[in-house]
Amino acid sequence: MRILLVEDARLVAEPLAHALSRAGYAVDTARDGARGLELAASGAYDAVILDIMLPGLDGLSVLARMRRAGSDAPVILLTARGDVRDRVRGLDAGADDYLAKPFHVEELLARVRAVLRRRGAPDPVDRLEALGVSYIPASRELSCGAETVELTPKEGLVLEALLRRAGRTVPRGAVARAAWGPGEDASDTRLEVQVSLLRGKLRAVGAPARVRAVRGIGYLIEGTGDEDGKR
Repeated sequence: MRILLVEDARLVAEPLAHALSRAGYAVDTARDGARGLELAASGAYDAVILDIMLPGLDGLSVLARMRRAGSDAPVILLTARGDVRDRVRGLDAGADDYLAKPFHVEELLARVRAVLRRRGAPDPVDRLEALGVSYIPASRELSCGAETVELTPKEGLVLEALLRRAGRTVPRGAVARAAWGPGEDASDTRLEVQVSLLRGKLRAVGAPARVRAVRGIGYLIEGTGDEDGKR
C-alpha cells in the first residue's frame, strides 16, 4: 500500500517516512501544499498524512480541494497546534483523524492502520509467499529454502506488486507506479533495469519462479515450469 506524506519539516518527514517504510508501506513525500495536492490528485494513494502548517497552500486548503475534487482517500492531519478549534476545522473539512505534535511514531502507525481498516483496506503484510518464494517487505528479504538475499527498495516494490498478483499479468504502468509512485518519471528503460536486477536476485536464491514480460501489456511472475502459451 502507498502512503503520501505531506510535511515540510525535514526532521519530521524523514523519520516518519522511514518508519512507514519499515512498517511495509510505500511512501512518497511532498514538502509543500501545492506539491502534496498535485500528488494526491493522482488517486494513487491508500492514505494521506497531511501537515496543516505548510508553506504556500496550507494543509486544510489541500484537504478541502482534495474533497471537492472527489478524493475519498483517508487523511490524517498533523499539526503543532493542539487547539480544539483546529481539530474541529480539520474534521469538518473531511479529515479522518487528527494527531497533534509531538506524537509517538507508533501512535501514528496505529492511526494509519485504523483509517485503512475503516476503509476496508488490509494491513500491510508481514510476508508474501507464492511460487516457492518468500518475501518480507519490512526487511526486503527474498528467500527460497535456505537461500536469502536482500533486495533494493525499488526491486522490492516491483516484486511485491507482482507477487500480490502471482500468475497474472500486471500492467507495466501499475508496476511502475508501485515502484516510483505518480510523482517521478518511470521510463520503460528504468523499469526494465529493475526487472532485470530482480530476475538476477530470483536466480541467486534458486527460486522456481521467473518474471516474464508480456509484450505490449506488462509483467507477470510465474513458476519456471509454466508454459508460455497458458496466458
